[in-house]
Amino acid sequence: MPPPPLPDPAGAGSLDELVERLRLLKIEAGDPSYETIKERVNAAWSAAGRKPADLARRSTVAHAFQAGRRRMNTELVLAVARALHPDEAYVGRWRLALRAVAGEIEAVSQVRVHGELPPDLPGFTGRRQELGRLSAARAAGVVALEGMAGVGKTRLAVHAAHRLHGHEPFDRLLFVDLRGFHPDAEQPPADPSAVLDGFLRLLGVPGSRIPKGLDALTTAYQKQLIGVRALVVLDNAATSGQVRPLLPTAPGCVALITSRRHLTGLPSVIHVPVEVFTADEAASFLSGAVPGVPVGPDPRAVAVIAQQCGHLPLALTLVAGHITTSPGWTLTDHADRLSERHRDRRLDSDVEIALDLSYRHLSPAGQRALRLAALHPGPDFDAYAVAALARADLPTARTWLDHLRTDHLIHEPTPGRYTVHDLVRAYAATRAQDQDPPAERQAALTRLLDYYLTASAAAHNTLHPPPRASVAAAPTHEPLPAGHAREPSPTAAAGTPAPDLTDPAAALTWLDTERPALAAMATHATAHGRPDLGARLARHLDGAPDVLEQPPTLF
Repeated sequence: MPPPPLPDPAGAGSLDELVERLRLLKIEAGDPSYETIKERVNAAWSAAGRKPADLARRSTVAHAFQAGRRRMNTELVLAVARALHPDEAYVGRWRLALRAVAGEIEAVSQVRVHGELPPDLPGFTGRRQELGRLSAARAAGVVALEGMAGVGKTRLAVHAAHRLHGHEPFDRLLFVDLRGFHPDAEQPPADPSAVLDGFLRLLGVPGSRIPKGLDALTTAYQKQLIGVRALVVLDNAATSGQVRPLLPTAPGCVALITSRRHLTGLPSVIHVPVEVFTADEAASFLSGAVPGVPVGPDPRAVAVIAQQCGHLPLALTLVAGHITTSPGWTLTDHADRLSERHRDRRLDSDVEIALDLSYRHLSPAGQRALRLAALHPGPDFDAYAVAALARADLPTARTWLDHLRTDHLIHEPTPGRYTVHDLVRAYAATRAQDQDPPAERQAALTRLLDYYLTASAAAHNTLHPPPRASVAAAPTHEPLPAGHAREPSPTAAAGTPAPDLTDPAAALTWLDTERPALAAMATHATAHGRPDLGARLARHLDGAPDVLEQPPTLF
């Protein structure tokens, strides 16, 4: 009778699942004691030349089998797996699984923090009542702006923050998008521990002095803010629990929160509901956004457009972008067009109607660029990523992005980095499903993966030059779910434009900037049948040598 199959770590989606498989492996190996496993591990390590002071303890080995872990000692887990089943091919499967799960943890943990505010909107109009309540923010300390998607919470928070900072400048500015309602399930809300880690670095704490664990990070954060007047903007929060550790408690500090939910249980918070524009605010906003466009025969055209957009700021912004790029049309023409679409009920919401108008106004290439940009799994991207997705040259990709930004379909919060509003992303992703065959979408994501693998390997190898004998196979361009193809080489060209990362400073800056995107791509690759490539990206993130350690039989 054949022996039962060994627990397969490849299917694990979390550390707890890996721990459970390690427990099953221990049982399959005869359920040796932790002391016995420790002796086997230390015997192997001693034979490899490890010093006695660096050998494992029984408690450390036992801890590897405990659930509820935030991270694992990869070296120890591999040594334990080898001690329980000394087959290198099987140990290699554990190595891949650990790296794949690490990539998923990175996706939850990685978040981009900023030490400055996003640009304020020129000609900001309306919101007099909300701004009046926000004027009390200095005294209250914490203000939560709460309202539906597309209602303009972020724009209001940024404008209010600029007003507060302009009235009496703060010592430090901290801004973060907490990614509370990302339409992609592979991009969960940001981990507050990762946010605190980033804030502490912005506040001047060296990485070597940043503690581990949420409680310790919170304590260090509050300590750094003592005697510092800080303005902290926490955008797109999911829950009270996500923001509570991030709220400054030192006197003189102010926090502005935005969320689609009513956040309860926060200390001394002023709740400011944000509704759609009033009719007058919507008309004023639209008139200011499209100066010089003739009204046409209907003097009520502005009011009609505002009404057809449901007075929703996002819809008005999108329609304004469409109007400014439609020479020869009057406001009456645009009002009639919107009214026709409402009568036909071809779309389900004001935002979708506005998006559809903007989308149809784009060239076919611009439409495709938006659809592909919506497939990007990360929080933001640059022109190189779009060039990879669309198989285009860099000037063409930049032109597309410039047009999409002009039409307000994407945003450029920092020079060269672009984001897509959740509602725009969902709309464009739906258009991609309708217009782009699955094989084309898979090919685009595979090109993006190849680009990130190649560029991250180049940056990694600039900072950590590999041995001269380390040579790997050429990159594959098979779709992500196509099974176990060969890994891309660290030095192979991705077939699309890539930045020059031969300078160590440029390589380090690129890795720091792209870390959230790389983590998201690692998670995406793992979730779509390529844990080997997800592990490879995770390896570039964690600083491991970029060589093929697993035997070819694993692929």
